[in-house]
Amino acid sequence: MKTIFAIVGSASAHSSNHHIVSHLQQEISANIHFTLFDRLKELPHFDPEESQTHPPIEIIALRQVINDADLVLISSPEYIFSVPSGLKNLLEWCAATTVFTDKPVSIITAAAQGETAHIELQRILQGLGAQIDEKRNLLIQGVKGKLDATGAIWDEQLNLELEKLATQLKED
Repeated sequence: MKTIFAIVGSASAHSSNHHIVSHLQQEISANIHFTLFDRLKELPHFDPEESQTHPPIEIIALRQVINDADLVLISSPEYIFSVPSGLKNLLEWCAATTVFTDKPVSIITAAAQGETAHIELQRILQGLGAQIDEKRNLLIQGVKGKLDATGAIWDEQLNLELEKLATQLKED
């Protein structure tokens, strides 16, 4: 069974990115094991010395889940024209490893603008050795205007883009 490990890059439990990943989770067939990670706030602050010599147990477990996944999906907002610090922290814990080497990764950036963070996240993941394919990436600008108050997606174009992405994730 194919496994997708989805990382929500927002620290907010009710973020647009969380709603988008949950929507994708529902779109993807039951033949795919989909695990959602939305606990960035629980990760310890990156320490380069600990990363190599004795990483915390939660980091060891996180690295193993990433390593074992067939595909990693990252959905992130843009904070001050950059990747959120919690997501960057997670990626830094993986830098001293090969867990992202040749790993297929799908990137969604859902923000007011998002272009800068979208490019930056691609650059970081390429630096980690991940396989980045534009067919698996999606930049969602003006995301707050495309969801209702409950987080449901009402924007038809976004629904179509997410259906296309879901199909691509199933095929990869």
